[in-house]
Amino acid sequence: MKSPIRTFIVDDHPLVIVGARTLIETSGDILCVGEASTGAEAMAQMGKVSPDVAILDVSLPDMSGLELAEKVIANSHAAHVVIMTHYHARSYVQQALQIGAKGFVQKCSAAENLLLAIRSVMLGGLFFDPPTAREMATSATERSPARPPSIGALGLTAREQSVLRLVALGYSNKEIGAHTNISVKSIETYKARATEKLNLRSRAQIVHFALTHGWMSVN
Repeated sequence: MKSPIRTFIVDDHPLVIVGARTLIETSGDILCVGEASTGAEAMAQMGKVSPDVAILDVSLPDMSGLELAEKVIANSHAAHVVIMTHYHARSYVQQALQIGAKGFVQKCSAAENLLLAIRSVMLGGLFFDPPTAREMATSATERSPARPPSIGALGLTAREQSVLRLVALGYSNKEIGAHTNISVKSIETYKARATEKLNLRSRAQIVHFALTHGWMSVN
């Protein structure tokens, strides 16, 4: 029998912790092995229980949740980090990605998406809940240049870059197809061609590439 996923929750609101723990305990394949309301308490406890996934709020009494995420990852206190917060600004998501966080869930959608996020990051992927993905896509459309930068220099066609960028923003192939009016089969082809040209082997690498090339820039 497969071992359950071990999680640790960090949030300074007791009701949030109770809600997340209750949700996790109904899953059947995920356990909560600890909880904390401050960054210092979290670091002390996680070092003892070594969870598979740390679920962190961005706003904590003693330190930023992003600072805590960096400490957790640097000290190998958890295999993966999921950010669960009220904050939805793209700047927070970008910073968290650069630190190494893998999942992003707004508290308003946690009931539907927290368990999905936990399972996704355990499989090695990234997870953006729909509100976060929409925020990133909308902000990028409003603030980024209409024409993607350096398409020719990257060796990509405009369509390949457009598809790969939407993948980086967390959209599924089906959602990209609906957004671009292209068949799912064609989406898969464009994605495969783009990742082959850029030698990208994982979704994490795709997101990192998108960040470093300004595809998700707020400027």
